[in-house]
Amino acid sequence: MNKEMEQPILTIAIPTYNGTKTIQCMLDLLLAQYDPRVEILISDNCSTDATEEIIGNYVKSHPYLKYYRNKENIGPDANFLQCMKLATGKYIHLLSDDDVMTEGALHKILDFLESNADVSLVYLYTVGFRGKYNGISKCSTPSKKPVEDICTSDRKVFMEYAGYYWGFMSSFVISKERFSHISNPEAYFGTYWLQAYIYLLCCTNEKDKLGVVSYPCIGAGIYVNVNSFDTSVVDGINYKKMLSFAIENSYFDKKQLYELYCWRILFLGQHSVIKEKAAGIKRTSKLGLFKCTWKIPMAWIKLYPVFFIPNIVCKWFMALYRKSKNMNSEVSQQRAGDIAL
Repeated sequence: MNKEMEQPILTIAIPTYNGTKTIQCMLDLLLAQYDPRVEILISDNCSTDATEEIIGNYVKSHPYLKYYRNKENIGPDANFLQCMKLATGKYIHLLSDDDVMTEGALHKILDFLESNADVSLVYLYTVGFRGKYNGISKCSTPSKKPVEDICTSDRKVFMEYAGYYWGFMSSFVISKERFSHISNPEAYFGTYWLQAYIYLLCCTNEKDKLGVVSYPCIGAGIYVNVNSFDTSVVDGINYKKMLSFAIENSYFDKKQLYELYCWRILFLGQHSVIKEKAAGIKRTSKLGLFKCTWKIPMAWIKLYPVFFIPNIVCKWFMALYRKSKNMNSEVSQQRAGDIAL
């Protein structure tokens, strides 16, 4: 068998750090679908909990699982990039340790990649779950559901389905060949959107093919945790810069991306303020949010009134919300790109 035939079709690369609470569910679902055409690797960013022990047990029973552990924490961006560089498959999928690949999804993804060998970037239809994952039937999403698989050069059609989760790490697959030609991806460290810039740099030719897999492949964990960052910077300034890059370098539609930006910053800004008030934590600058949104008419109705809600009211609201959704109230550091409620 020649070297080209031995190359995996897909590498599923899992960056993790202190993932003891979620990584077992993710691995159980993924490994149950294992296909020899797939490479699975984990890059542990020097976890301080029991992550290493948990993964070690999986490696013993699944010898094809590749485990790398950093000697020191190199930061999330460097770990994401390391995953992509370690990948040997024709395509790369970054899968977060707190999301899941749903039942039956892997074969759907492989079938799509084999049928569309020239695709540069693929969106995997994504649904959300709260708390513990209990199957596709318990998931939901406000994003538009594709009726069938799509392979197109039309950016507007692609974003019609992928826009809600644009930038969400676990929702996309990229061409390894296109990734290998990206120079200096480290330039995007610290933006919180490294993965999104890489996705965009994989489709800088107007004729590049973009795909959409219509099967609900990814279950995205939805959390009520307080972010570890200033939403006005990450989802405001930095996200808008990334979208401008998409328009200038990857032929995406300006009007469509502006509408996406408006929706996202209002939605995440509103919820960040409420969660921080409830937790008695201040990370998001209200002045920063105002500067990002004052030209958006709906901000005056949906966002700014939230600034004046008393903290105790927000605390009561979040307690009721968690109780109704059977979610814990733990405050944790949430990655940029996670969908938050």
